[in-house]
Amino acid sequence: WTWVGGSNTPNAAAVYGTQGIAAASNVPGARMGGSAWLDASGNVWLFGGLGLARGGLAQEYNDLWEYSPASAQWTWVGGSDGANAAGVYGTQRAGTAGNSPGARVSAVSWKDHAGNFWLFGGYGYDQFGSAGNLNDLWQYNLGAGVWTWIGGSSSTDRKSVV
Repeated sequence: WTWVGGSNTPNAAAVYGTQGIAAASNVPGARMGGSAWLDASGNVWLFGGLGLARGGLAQEYNDLWEYSPASAQWTWVGGSDGANAAGVYGTQRAGTAGNSPGARVSAVSWKDHAGNFWLFGGYGYDQFGSAGNLNDLWQYNLGAGVWTWIGGSSSTDRKSVV
């Protein structure tokens, strides 16, 4: 094993920097239950998970990060820099810059043959900011840099299926 970077103490806080700008000081906070994948260039992508928020409480996150092994730098790509963010669903199957899955932990994730990232469910926050088990399906289009809500409910109470 080779320690590449990040804190050597538990429960380290995130350093977000400026969204979209890689920097040596940027780093996601300590997490568990986040989702990750590698792109075709060998960059590591990380979405959400459970971490400690300001004040020391365990909270869910929906931040999206990219790590470049070539530059050894993290970039905060999207999502909130705060905990427990509600999802912004938009219209099903319409990817826009404003869409974002809510903060969550323990989602199922995979990468398709085109390099897009898929995210399903987990425990987190719906469009109303209510916490619970989720059954929403999302796609992150790496080329366009946008999230698309594909299906499932936008609400943890399952009353909203649109």
